[in-house]
Amino acid sequence: MNNFRIEKPFEARPPRLKDLVNEHVMGDVWVRDTPFGPVTDSLRIAKHFDIKHNNILRAIDKCKAELGTELKFEFCKNFIENSYLSGPQGRQREYRKVDITEFGLTLLLLYINSAKARRISAEILYRFFILKTYLSGLSENQIGALKGYYRKRMKE
Repeated sequence: MNNFRIEKPFEARPPRLKDLVNEHVMGDVWVRDTPFGPVTDSLRIAKHFDIKHNNILRAIDKCKAELGTELKFEFCKNFIENSYLSGPQGRQREYRKVDITEFGLTLLLLYINSAKARRISAEILYRFFILKTYLSGLSENQIGALKGYYRKRMKE
């Protein structure tokens, strides 16, 4: 029998990926909520990882080249092209940046070549395995009760 227990149960709903990442490893990188969910941007990610912005853009382009044709990843919904102005007053230029959803960030972590990105990826995977292990120790009735409880709470 499995004696594994999570220290504190989910109080209101199962945690979103953003909540896991923010609470445990990323700090507050999210800029705003959108129809696609919470987003951050490539500038903020570059600052967080202490990597040049053009290297983050290169990682996004590589991710797009390798995964962009996979319909299940909905690349255009998770990596949203955008721009920002920078430069001296009166001579500002428009530069490329990319808004990134929480799922997009998880994909991007596979392409950022830094020890910090690998640690964050490992932490996210670890948290998911904890959740899986917790759920695998429950009976079908317990899982059904949890689903009903969270469905009810989310409607409130």
